[in-house]
Amino acid sequence: MKHLYILFILYLLFVPFVIRAQNLEEIGLKKGAKLSGSVNLNAVGYAAKGIEARRDPFNWFLSGNLNVNLFGYNAPLSFSYSNAGGNFTQPFNQFSFAPQYKWVKTYIGYSSMTFSPYTLAGYTFLGGGVEVTPDKWKIAAMYGRLKKAVSYNLQDSTQYTEASYKRMGYGFKVGYDNNGNTVTVSLFQAKDDISSLPFVLPESQITPQQNIAVSLGGHVKVTSALFIEGEYGLSALNTDIRKNKESIDTIAIANHNLIQGLLPQNSTQRYYDAFNGSVGYQGSWYKLQVKYERIAPEYTTLGAYYFNNDMRNITIVPAVQLFQNKLTLSANVGLQQNNLDKTRNATTKRVVGALNATYAPNENWNFAGNYSNFSSYSNMRPQLDPYYKNTLDTLNYYQVTQTSSGTATYSFGDKNQRQSIMLMGSYQRANTHAGYAEGNDLSDFYTGNVAYSYSLAPKSLTLATAFNYYLSNASTVNSLYWGPTLSVTKGLLAKTLRSSLASSFNKTTANGASSGPVWNNRLSLSYSPKKAGGEKQAGRHNAMLGINRMQKFAGTDTGTSNTTASKKYTEWTINSSYTYSF
Repeated sequence: MKHLYILFILYLLFVPFVIRAQNLEEIGLKKGAKLSGSVNLNAVGYAAKGIEARRDPFNWFLSGNLNVNLFGYNAPLSFSYSNAGGNFTQPFNQFSFAPQYKWVKTYIGYSSMTFSPYTLAGYTFLGGGVEVTPDKWKIAAMYGRLKKAVSYNLQDSTQYTEASYKRMGYGFKVGYDNNGNTVTVSLFQAKDDISSLPFVLPESQITPQQNIAVSLGGHVKVTSALFIEGEYGLSALNTDIRKNKESIDTIAIANHNLIQGLLPQNSTQRYYDAFNGSVGYQGSWYKLQVKYERIAPEYTTLGAYYFNNDMRNITIVPAVQLFQNKLTLSANVGLQQNNLDKTRNATTKRVVGALNATYAPNENWNFAGNYSNFSSYSNMRPQLDPYYKNTLDTLNYYQVTQTSSGTATYSFGDKNQRQSIMLMGSYQRANTHAGYAEGNDLSDFYTGNVAYSYSLAPKSLTLATAFNYYLSNASTVNSLYWGPTLSVTKGLLAKTLRSSLASSFNKTTANGASSGPVWNNRLSLSYSPKKAGGEKQAGRHNAMLGINRMQKFAGTDTGTSNTTASKKYTEWTINSSYTYSF
């Protein structure tokens, strides 16, 4: 609660300063005050027959946003609250306040900012931040809580890994842009609060950490078509700040004078660096760029969720547009290598590449395809979900080592009767841990889809059907999923009421055993009234009701009759919402 009071006081102090700093010519009643925003209330009911309930019977979720525009000064505020977040000490599960005036923008509450991929990169924090862009300058700063303290659950030893120290952080970024020639420097520091946990269990793996990371980057236009850009990042990390000051490698310290002395030195201190640079040329119908990137092994900054490190990439990136821009081809081809510090038993070198092509010969046909074997990552941060609560500041990710896909779409008909056919297929090879070694944890995924849509505009009627196919070959489970889908959408009451009915039948097998077919039926209604004059109110009032019935038939008896895979059951879910915009 005290965080809200502090932020509110800072806001009250900041607002008069901003108003005093504005141009007096901008102040006048002719601009007046404008208030806009929306409030949304969502409720979900659930019931099951044949199995134990797999979610709460009732949940509700309230969210909203408000923007006050006073003489050109914007002050947006957003909030959310649900019955699933009753143990939070602050009045809202999440809130964000971002007042803005001209070239000054502030962040209050839950926010995320990005200074550099090597320092602060989109990490959500609770605190305050500011961005100012006067003339050719770009300046940003932040301060806030990156992690909240989570004490040990002594009733469940499996949750010991969920404990964490409170982590605070601050940083700034300064940039200067002169007609495309830019230079940017950023700094970020984070530190765990040792006193935020009353005790630490001996068997626990967590340690209080402290980190400082800096970066320096720039972009230079040699000519109107030729440019050079690059960025260097350096990070120092103490993995356990409880350690006493001890002698460390003085040679290593001498090589990192940029941040030497900014952190207390002890035996757990480690230094990492990263660099990326490129040279490019932009022509009228083509572009060519050469890139180099090197990220040291174990490169870490506490301002990012995950880092792809121990990697060196040298790539060439060409792109062309042909046949009056109907055909676009682009590629990213190069050499990738790991084991940069020679500490691994083996070094992996491989040719990596990404190819993309789009072709639209006319208004009826459209083709697209791509292939990539670059390592990429998906980061899942705690999301604002009224039906799922994750109180941990944790991260789940997976690595995709190869992916390819293609689509073909054919559209025909006139403006009153539109029809389309789409074919889509994809292949992915995924690895569930970071690194280059390929082993039993590799998984292959195959996806196919064919869809047909028919739209009758005068009657506001759309019919659609599709068939889906999904095959996965994982290390321990081989599964197959397939089935058709049929949907009908109709506009009623002068298009103020939109109704939709969809039905799908899917069958899934795992290692040859069927988990039972699933028949899903959903009815949804959405209503947006019009003004008395007949003009639609642009979503001023919007009500939605969705009813979903999922029926699962009995699957193959695997000897464990209490599992849902072999049971027959039915689940009902009713979702209703109301939104008011003003």
